[in-house]
Amino acid sequence: MVGCVELALPGKSFFSTDAALFNLPFCLELALNRGKRLKGGGRVGALTPPPESFAGIEDIIAAFRLQVFHMVDRFVNDIQVIERGNRDHHPTPFSSMLVDGCIESGKDTTAGGALYNSSGVQGVGVADTADSLAAIEHVVFRKRRYTLKEIVRAMRANFASEPVMCAELRSAPKYGNDLELPDGYAAEVVRIFHSALARHCNTRGGPYVPGFYSSTSHVGFGRYTGALPGGRLAGEPFSASLDPSHGRDRLGPTALLNSVSRIDSSLAPNGYALNLRFDPRTVSGDRGLAILSALMKGFFSSGGMEMQFNVLDPETLEEARRRPGLYPGLVVRVAGYCAYFDDLPDSVKSEIIARTRLELR
Repeated sequence: MVGCVELALPGKSFFSTDAALFNLPFCLELALNRGKRLKGGGRVGALTPPPESFAGIEDIIAAFRLQVFHMVDRFVNDIQVIERGNRDHHPTPFSSMLVDGCIESGKDTTAGGALYNSSGVQGVGVADTADSLAAIEHVVFRKRRYTLKEIVRAMRANFASEPVMCAELRSAPKYGNDLELPDGYAAEVVRIFHSALARHCNTRGGPYVPGFYSSTSHVGFGRYTGALPGGRLAGEPFSASLDPSHGRDRLGPTALLNSVSRIDSSLAPNGYALNLRFDPRTVSGDRGLAILSALMKGFFSSGGMEMQFNVLDPETLEEARRRPGLYPGLVVRVAGYCAYFDDLPDSVKSEIIARTRLELR
């Protein structure tokens, strides 16, 4: 592994594992508003049909897929400007000497000299997108409580005048609870993103490959994305990496891990991160260790790729936020990497504190 969770082939590869981060829920926003942002402005996405014309969830998924493909096409053009700039102006001759293939081909790693090349792009907001698709199917097409047009209109106003609708959307089936409906949509979102990237090659002759870890971008992307059909309000953080949305996983760690294992890990060659947060008293002693070990073995035997733990006292986190410097050695897992809690922005501290506290029974 290199960096946080990304896979690599030491001495043989140049995997640009942090080439870009991609906002998946934003593509759903565009799909529900004919390629435009809900807050107004010109069209930034592909032209897709109006929401009132969607006869079923399949039409929405088709529009979402079109927006993902369109936006991937756009950002690949931007990324390749950077790739060519690195090749032409920032070569790395010393490290290229240490990578198989470069001396033989006479090419720098930035020019494709390594035996294996790829560029990793992180898909952010998988759970938020899956929860929204599940909520639409459950509330609009199964229960027929509202039309899609009514939900989109309420989203534009951030559900300000529709608290009951927002509550019903929030109570729809959610990813992270071992439920086939939202878990299936999470797997579909990953497949769509993988397919969109697979259509392109980078300037070094390798593929663009997806990863699903968010660093801190799930907070920043959430800040600039409108309300979603899953009941998430405008500006709220997205779920971190492949985690469920905050507070939506309510059936414990086994259900959470079953949900994540439904996602095909082979579609995340750039790696993914899964955060689990436990209180110290929950996992203390031999019994806690045995249960944690069983959870890990079960998850990996089911096809899971990565999991990481925060074992932190909630009161300590709250006090550390109120009084910076009191716990200078307090380290937390953010979304694939570790950081000193004091060094994090307040928005990221709040997001970590808000994560579901899992219990072992």
